[in-house]
Amino acid sequence: MKNFLASLQLQKDNPTLLLAQFRALSSQIPILYVLLVINALAVAITHLKSAPLWLSLYIPVALSVVCVFRLCWWEIRGKENVTAERAYRLMKLTISGAGILAVAFGSWAIALYQYGDASQQGQIAYFLVVTGISCIFCLMHLPIAAALTTVITFSAMVATFLFSGNPVFVATAISGLFLILPFLRVINSYFQNFVGLVQLTEELKKKQAEAEELNLVNSRNALHDQLTGLANRRSFFLSLEKRLQKNPSSPPVLGILDLDGFKPVNDVFGHAAGDLVLKETARRFVALVGEEGIVSRLGGDEFGIIFPCSMTRQAIADLGQALCAAVRDPFEIPDGSVRVFGSCGIVYPDIGTYTAEDLYEKADFALYQVKSKRSSGVEFFSAEHEKILTQRHLIELELQANDFAKELKLDYQPIVDLRSGRVVAYEALARWDSARFGRISPEAFIPAAERTAVIGRMTRILFAKALEALAIIPRHLSLSFNLSARDICDHETSMALLTMITRSGIDPKRIEFEITETALLSDFDTADQVITMLRAAGISIALDDFGTGYSSLSHIHRLAFDKLKIDKSFVMNFDRDARCMNITRSVANLCQNLGIASVAEGVESEEIAEGLKAMGVRLAQGYHFSRPLPLELAIDYAARCEAAASARNSLSA
Repeated sequence: MKNFLASLQLQKDNPTLLLAQFRALSSQIPILYVLLVINALAVAITHLKSAPLWLSLYIPVALSVVCVFRLCWWEIRGKENVTAERAYRLMKLTISGAGILAVAFGSWAIALYQYGDASQQGQIAYFLVVTGISCIFCLMHLPIAAALTTVITFSAMVATFLFSGNPVFVATAISGLFLILPFLRVINSYFQNFVGLVQLTEELKKKQAEAEELNLVNSRNALHDQLTGLANRRSFFLSLEKRLQKNPSSPPVLGILDLDGFKPVNDVFGHAAGDLVLKETARRFVALVGEEGIVSRLGGDEFGIIFPCSMTRQAIADLGQALCAAVRDPFEIPDGSVRVFGSCGIVYPDIGTYTAEDLYEKADFALYQVKSKRSSGVEFFSAEHEKILTQRHLIELELQANDFAKELKLDYQPIVDLRSGRVVAYEALARWDSARFGRISPEAFIPAAERTAVIGRMTRILFAKALEALAIIPRHLSLSFNLSARDICDHETSMALLTMITRSGIDPKRIEFEITETALLSDFDTADQVITMLRAAGISIALDDFGTGYSSLSHIHRLAFDKLKIDKSFVMNFDRDARCMNITRSVANLCQNLGIASVAEGVESEEIAEGLKAMGVRLAQGYHFSRPLPLELAIDYAARCEAAASARNSLSA
């Protein structure tokens, strides 16, 4: 019994249940008061002539006034939003009020029972039973009040009817006595179901809130970069499209900026350090651009800027320079500090019709142009760039639409031994004489082939021609062949090249593949695997354009190159720039210490050739010796060099 009563008590530590109980009561209790007033006045009216006036009129009217007052209070104040604490206090008062009213109306009915005839006594019985049960059901959401009303009502009925002497009333009293316990069980069962429903509703609300929070997070993640908190690539393009739709005749000014030298931060200090650099870069950019512009992280170390529409071209140029300058300041990381540089391409579009992709492509092309100059800074997309970009699109269409295999060929630039003057190898250089556009520069069609994913096919076509040339070239000469970034990171292409070598019967030792550091930066692990496989087959590997990348020493340490090619930007200024001379000397010493060959590119004078030889550089190529030549002329040039070297040896003998 104690546990039963405890289960019916108000749960002060459960505010959700308290508020649910109060809301349910606020709609049920007014009905309770209406029933009490109507039924009490009905009994009072029938007893006006048979009972004293104070009992048949004054008391029921007084009780009805109290009920009407409480009815008005619940209709007005019971609809208000209350706190759990106030609901608890009000329901405690309601429990007391239920007990007082049950006793008051029960006592009044018992007192009135002794007056009147049998039918009036039956009305009293009806009042006690039916009105009591109705009130109990109205109080079901406050079970302790319902239980109290049950006990008082049925006790009053049993006490009145059990000793009435009327067999019908006595039977009713006995039935009422046995109904108390079932009613209490019904009250408890109803309330426990109500508690379960409240809990289920609360759980559903929590799950709905969690789902909404998850949707909010997903929505944020879909439009924001999780690392920096900036708008992401998708959000960037959505913002561009919105602005273009809002004012198509005045497209926004767009900038693309990336960090030069960022990858070595990841390689040397780890990705955690790289993340710190990216987050701090984002903070610096947002501080400079302000709220009117948009800063987005497009991926990796690339950021997109939508400049405020009120800025002039000069102000945008100044802001672009400021953004590049901002990343030159040191970044503090756990192991010290690092420095990177920024390059920025900007499109300042004229009045016209543009798509978001058009603007991005133009800004990205301007960025590519400034990076190709190997200098940080800002570059605006220009009419000259538009011309180049148009040509690039035409080349890409030509690569996709036509069979260019018949138009591709190779020229061969001799590589000379500086000590003997003999040709020891050739570098095969791709040429494309298009029937539509004429001679197309490799700097134009090789990147286009990489973008259109035909580079693998182009490499196989050109390498087949290189193998045909090797079958004609004297056996003591080797051939150097360039692989693109996609080639060196593609197992399928590398396996195809090995198969072609096997079928040709050419000695793999006569073949050398040249790769650039750019190829290594794109996917070092795959490049490492491909290089290891090629070297295992007997093919030599040369690192091209050495000294212009970001992690050359790291790559030399991790990969066993057979040769380093000193970039022509150092060699061509060798006799005019002390720094270029010192860099060239350092590379030559490095190669000697590592026991690998060094090749100087871009040798254009006898003075440079002699200076390189004095430094210990063994091999060289450039216009001083020969331009790239067709195969027959290249073989003839090697023969002349061999004859001249033999003649010099004869004279010295």
